[in-house]
Amino acid sequence: MKEKKIDIIGFGDPFLDLVVKIGKLPESNTNCPMQEHCFQGGGNVATAVVAAARLGLRTSLIGSVGDDLFGKMSLSDLEYNGVDISKMYVRKGKKSNFSICVTECDVKGKEFFVEHGDFEQITSEMLVEEYIKSARMLHTGLITSAVIDACRWIHETDGKVSIDAPYYKPFVYENYKCFDIFIGSEMYYEAMCKNLGFDAGKYEKNMNTLREEGCEIVIFTFGGDGCRGVSAEGYFEIPAISVKVVDTTGAGDVFHGAFDYAYLQGMNVIECARLATATSAIKCTRPGGRSGIPTMEVLKKFMETGEIDYSEIDERVAHYKSGIIS
Repeated sequence: MKEKKIDIIGFGDPFLDLVVKIGKLPESNTNCPMQEHCFQGGGNVATAVVAAARLGLRTSLIGSVGDDLFGKMSLSDLEYNGVDISKMYVRKGKKSNFSICVTECDVKGKEFFVEHGDFEQITSEMLVEEYIKSARMLHTGLITSAVIDACRWIHETDGKVSIDAPYYKPFVYENYKCFDIFIGSEMYYEAMCKNLGFDAGKYEKNMNTLREEGCEIVIFTFGGDGCRGVSAEGYFEIPAISVKVVDTTGAGDVFHGAFDYAYLQGMNVIECARLATATSAIKCTRPGGRSGIPTMEVLKKFMETGEIDYSEIDERVAHYKSGIIS
């Protein structure tokens, strides 16, 4: 078998996020001052591969942006974070994905205002099979015919497929057999239980139904209540780590990237979940989805001592506040 040249290929279109901090949303026709703001790259799959790259893996992203300013900023931020963008498509005359992420400090609220780009999806004909097979893992959040082909190719070379499942959608639950690592949100879990008539309190039993459909590892994240999961190693619960939360944007995305990183290091599933929980906790102490993502050195110290070394992280915060195109 050929040596794998890439650790993780992410399959998903990035966003450009405008991260805004305010007291609370105003009434109509009212001036609302911003406490702070910055631009950061976003998107669930894109941020996951950024997290994995920050921890030390070789990552790449396959997706699309428009040829507008937001697309240039998205690509610039991926490069800043060490992600290979050689297989990204820049769509001429098209708009990129854009999101405004608002944190309401006074009421602990969070809102997202999203505008999707107007470019077409990537097709199987646009993919390079040999490139997909050069990776140890494929991470995705959307299932299309092209993604299904990519899953098949990577499985042919004993690679793994990880999915971020924030919402209970047919393209996810009709394709469980494609996924080795399934990580869903609290929203997915609640909708799944409601639609299938499950008792939501029977976590282990409910998650095992997904394993019976073909998933090797099944995990659900529950925000401040931590995560729960099941694998061949059994059922587990990992509590959230208490930190001074500044912004939860991208917390789940970072969890995915960190979990995949740990899995590819050969850690057991519980160790992977603990590392992912710690990585996500550090991220939440700084604004946006990416400025607070730690290096492995910072993460290791945090997991050993509970202390966060912000020296390098705050350089990233300053970078994002100054603009993300160098």
